[in-house]
Amino acid sequence: MRFKSILVALAVLALVALFAWRWSFGWTPERARFPVQGLTVSAADGTVDWPTARARGADFAYVTASQGTQRDAAFETNWNGAHSAGLRQGALHVFSLCEPTADQVTAYLTTVPRAADALPATLALDFSEDCATRPTRAQVLTAIRGFLAPAEYHDGRPMMLRISPAFEDEYRISAAIVRPLWAQRRFFEPAYLAQPWRMWQANPARRFDGVARPVAWSVAAQ
Repeated sequence: MRFKSILVALAVLALVALFAWRWSFGWTPERARFPVQGLTVSAADGTVDWPTARARGADFAYVTASQGTQRDAAFETNWNGAHSAGLRQGALHVFSLCEPTADQVTAYLTTVPRAADALPATLALDFSEDCATRPTRAQVLTAIRGFLAPAEYHDGRPMMLRISPAFEDEYRISAAIVRPLWAQRRFFEPAYLAQPWRMWQANPARRFDGVARPVAWSVAAQ
């Protein structure tokens, strides 16, 4: 009897875990507190039906333009698609610690058009599995500033910095470079940056109609 009770309890726990896992894919912060919400996409996320994405609650889109020295193959399609559907869009570059900053700047500048009505562009800072290099803090700050200077001249305004908790813990970027900040933390509001955040990536894998694969979902601070 006791063994049967244990099996029942384990089955219940498994069902609860499955429900929580499925629920997490659809979760977003409350609209009452964060009325402006949107997604981040790249070629890896597959095809996006932009009118459907807008109808399902996307107010803006950050479109990956380049990663390291590589241009994102779907940038132009996603950029134009978001704009045509009536979403405000911004460009995003994923910074690499393993590739020359000058070459990353070239990849970004040759991909992103100047657009006065676009959202501020974003520089994404995080560690990646394919790059084990860990420069000193001084070297990283120099590299980031080396990217920001030409990119911001091109865009005509300051870029936003999307900094992962691990990257911030290692290099304390937000205390050294004053820019609008984009924080990342699943479900719970983040508090690890030196300054208040402007954007919060609240769900790294939201699944909803209009996008082939789960995408990162973020909200703007009021």
